Amino acid sequence: MLFVAAAALTLISGAAIAQTASINVLEVFNGDTLSVAIQRETLSVRLYGIDAPESGQHGNVAATRFLKRLIRDQVLRLQRQRTDQSERFMVIIIREGKESSVNAAMVANGYAWVNPQQCIEDVCVEWQQLESQARALKLGIWSGYDLVPPWDFDARQRQ
Repeated sequence: MLFVAAAALTLISGAAIAQTASINVLEVFNGDTLSVAIQRETLSVRLYGIDAPESGQHGNVAATRFLKRLIRDQVLRLQRQRTDQSERFMVIIIREGKESSVNAAMVANGYAWVNPQQCIEDVCVEWQQLESQARALKLGIWSGYDLVPPWDFDARQRQ
């Protein structure tokens, strides 16, 4: 599935890719992982600091659909935070003209957890407050799913 989204990519901390490049979102794998094309290169990127339900986990389909709706027909700016253990860029996605990041919107609407082991930037405190509000309002995945954080779900799947 090809999402055509004209975007600018701002990579922080010196990547081999140009500082600004047009990208296309090629595929949304789940609520926190996407494939993007940058200067004829395909990269897998993951939303920094958050964790959406994994494939096979309750809420995965809803979180994936919500992410697709958030980025569809948007001009995006990606900020690279770091690289994860799978060599994927960990990014914050900003939609042009929108106040909050896609990462924050996923959490605020109840489609992702803030990952306490990975989210270490100042913005994570705000995201944790958004998660608490979404839980209290029973938004998204908090509306009735039998929830297990994705990092625990992954650990159980490996056993």
